[in-house]
Amino acid sequence: MPSKLLDALLLAMPLPATLESWRQHLKSQLPYPVQGAQTLFIGDPALVIVAFQHDKVEVLLPAMEWRHHDIHTIKPRSQGVVEASNGSLEQLMALVEDTIALRLKSFHECSSCGKRCAPELLGSLQGEPVCRDCIKGRRVLF
Repeated sequence: MPSKLLDALLLAMPLPATLESWRQHLKSQLPYPVQGAQTLFIGDPALVIVAFQHDKVEVLLPAMEWRHHDIHTIKPRSQGVVEASNGSLEQLMALVEDTIALRLKSFHECSSCGKRCAPELLGSLQGEPVCRDCIKGRRVLF
């Protein structure tokens, strides 16, 4: 998911001190795995995407666009922007937490094991949502 080339190029242009402190806070304080440098992919699967730019931070909801029952495209949706000049870390954290809560609402329970999974990780077995772990080796639709 993270682009190492893009992150490497963006690292050549360091963030302002305020945004860098926000980035470090997110990387160290969230209870989810974090990948990326200036674009943070938080959670596995991604629960929220936080894109740092030179003067602002954009928070994105990972979303899927389904073109067919088994073909999807990642289409993140912006949930808001926090400007470095008049925003705060508290605003950013609230936006990130709200986006995570919204993403978690889209998770569904596997009808076999009961685990809650992201929609893109579920298949269908006899019309019921089933996670990939429960249907390994079976012929199903994802």
